[in-house]
Amino acid sequence: MKHPHAASLAKRLLDSRIKRLAMADGGKNSISRITEEEIAWAEEILTTHLEACLSAGVHVDLCSAVDESLEFAIRREKAYEPIPLGARWHGALVMMEESAMV
Repeated sequence: MKHPHAASLAKRLLDSRIKRLAMADGGKNSISRITEEEIAWAEEILTTHLEACLSAGVHVDLCSAVDESLEFAIRREKAYEPIPLGARWHGALVMMEESAMV
């Protein structure tokens, strides 16, 4: 289940960025040609990224995260997938081991 705050933040950030880009550019390849499917995919990508950062306690560069999610979505890149739960635990264990070595 998606974290409601992450999903809401992702939607608001993307809406704001898309409006700003649409006002700035009206060319042939402008952001105004983005489809609803691409916007939904960008929201999914950004929500997953925000959730991962929140759960890991990592600082989020929101500008970069929004730009990257839009780039993935516009390219219709389906290689982006949420991190599997088992991999999350493995990553946490690696981080714990590294911090214990310091």
